[in-house]
Amino acid sequence: MTPAALLRLMTRPFLAPTLKLGPEDRICIEFANRLRAWTLEGRPVAVWSHIGNEIGGGTKNANIRYAIAKALGMITGASDYVFLWPGGSAALEAKAPKGVQTAGQTDFEAWCTARGVPYRIMRSADEGEAILREMGVLK
Repeated sequence: MTPAALLRLMTRPFLAPTLKLGPEDRICIEFANRLRAWTLEGRPVAVWSHIGNEIGGGTKNANIRYAIAKALGMITGASDYVFLWPGGSAALEAKAPKGVQTAGQTDFEAWCTARGVPYRIMRSADEGEAILREMGVLK
């Protein structure tokens, strides 16, 4: 993996400061920004990605996009983040401090548990960092 390729993977657009974000989005953006920095520093022993299940909503074509995404294999309730490393994986769900899992998220957690995949909920970027350290994913 070349540094240039890794930098391309970690580049993101900047969001307007006036953009209204929900508490869970703010947690995820802070966590993803940390993940990007750590990745460029070589600290995670895993590859990672955010699963954008929420991208299917909001417009008049949302139902069509949702149906296509489901046909392509989108799993309703999949965790916000997945981490893959040699011999292991983990799923990490971000929730606002008072947020609760949807039925689909509870089902996905049960599926992970049944398959021996660690599934954790984080309520802040700091908690997400602590979970990754505990799992040995972050040096």
